[in-house]
Amino acid sequence: MSRILIVGSGDIGGGLAKSLAAKGHTVWGMRRSEKPIGDGITTLSADVSDMETLIGQIPSDLDYVVYSIASPEFSEEGYDLYYVHGLVHILALLKQQHAQPKRVIFVSSTSVYPQHDGSWVDETTVAEPTAFAGRKMLEAEERLQGSDYPHTTVRFSGIYGPGRTRLINQAKGGSHCDPEPDLWTNRIHRDDCIGILEFIIEQDMAGKALDELYIGTDSSPTTLFEILEWLKDRIGDVEPDHDVPEANRRGNKRLSNKRILEAGYTFKYEHYQQGYDEILTEMGY
Repeated sequence: MSRILIVGSGDIGGGLAKSLAAKGHTVWGMRRSEKPIGDGITTLSADVSDMETLIGQIPSDLDYVVYSIASPEFSEEGYDLYYVHGLVHILALLKQQHAQPKRVIFVSSTSVYPQHDGSWVDETTVAEPTAFAGRKMLEAEERLQGSDYPHTTVRFSGIYGPGRTRLINQAKGGSHCDPEPDLWTNRIHRDDCIGILEFIIEQDMAGKALDELYIGTDSSPTTLFEILEWLKDRIGDVEPDHDVPEANRRGNKRLSNKRILEAGYTFKYEHYQQGYDEILTEMGY
């Protein structure tokens, strides 16, 4: 069994902490609030953007550290504080303690890829973000790469799942996207985000070789037109069609999950219809 610190214990980090603790690992979960995370998990209350709150909070003899935070504000300053400086703070404290974790795992985003031409993207595609979110994510990744620790970054695409119903709400409200030109979207169910992170830890524990970078996305890139129309048909009673206001500002790319599949991960939800059908059923549709 391993000693694991989850930095950022919200929907994904908290779910990962619960799953690991249930399997017998010793787990600490760090979050800004003091709200308990779950059975068998030691909750650490600290703010990664404020070094003073972190002093004395990092457990000793850690085997794995997972950095899975969410910035409390969508701004360049917020992303800089929580993704870049927060990670730097954690790495500095690990170094100060002479810690030797087997692997540090960073949860990033496919926003580092700015493609708008519908092209296929994989881990060999050069990341050249143009928006602040992608730039700050990439900067954080580079800080981890510059550390002395074995590390893996996972870039997740659009996350959906229980409580993450933005597209469902858009479909209910009659949001419409023209069928042409194609506007490609990519997504991953919350449970597969947790699954991939746990898979990486388990592979490392088993001595399996790991890459330093994986794209976390399901097996079915889908046009925005297709998914909105499927959701509207599945829901049934929706508002009259109107254009999706932010459609022209979206990325337009198809993400490949070939590398994580070849590593041996099996998706719980390979296609958006599997995940959304389950969510809609739970919502009473």
